[in-house]
Amino acid sequence: MLRGQRAEGGGQEKSDSSCALPSALSAPVVAVLCGGFGTRLGELTRDVPKPMIEIGGRPYLERVLESFAERGLRDFALLSGYRGDVIEEHFGDGARFGVRIAYSRETEPLGTGGAIREARRLLGERFLMTYADVLRRFDYDRFVQQHRENCLAVYPRILTGNADLDGDRVVRFDKRAPELPYIDAGFSVLEVNTIDILPPAGPCSFEEIVFSGLAQHGELAGEIVNRDFFDIGTPEELARTRDALEKS
Repeated sequence: MLRGQRAEGGGQEKSDSSCALPSALSAPVVAVLCGGFGTRLGELTRDVPKPMIEIGGRPYLERVLESFAERGLRDFALLSGYRGDVIEEHFGDGARFGVRIAYSRETEPLGTGGAIREARRLLGERFLMTYADVLRRFDYDRFVQQHRENCLAVYPRILTGNADLDGDRVVRFDKRAPELPYIDAGFSVLEVNTIDILPPAGPCSFEEIVFSGLAQHGELAGEIVNRDFFDIGTPEELARTRDALEKS
């Protein structure tokens, strides 16, 4: 649990262990994309950003940060936009949660690529990129230690895909190709110089430019993971997530 939070019982909310990265390795910053408008959730996001919707008496984003902190990744860059003030007021510098938090807030929508580009100064030499509406209990510590190069986590598609693998390499990434056999799992570890692939200004998609470009040049490893995660991107997903987490 994040420090200062009351322990809850059972279910998928518990991790099998708490791990810290070996001191010889520098844990990468976790860049969490928090800037979406959450329009599909209607009135629920009128006054708060999507990741701050409460589930089980606390903001969903607390659980997302906790999933990394319990694996020893405690440095975060929260990349916010719409109602970013709500996120900053709640989390502050992270001290009361036992983590360290820095912020990069958009003044206009820049897409995932623009948000990452604007936060470059916060990210160190390599960073783990993820999304504030996706919660997965996973051995992120092992993931960042094992993959010292750019690596995208994927899982076998259910309905639509956006990635293809050849062995342990992502050989194609294309959001417009739903027939591809894998879909990205919502997290990746990346060298900060991948940001150089992006245009120097304006809105852009990190995934469509960086993942696609790296894959074309054989510079993106892939790890296949399971589909065991929570999401709050749609009313249906939010309802399922709320039902599961409030029972745990």
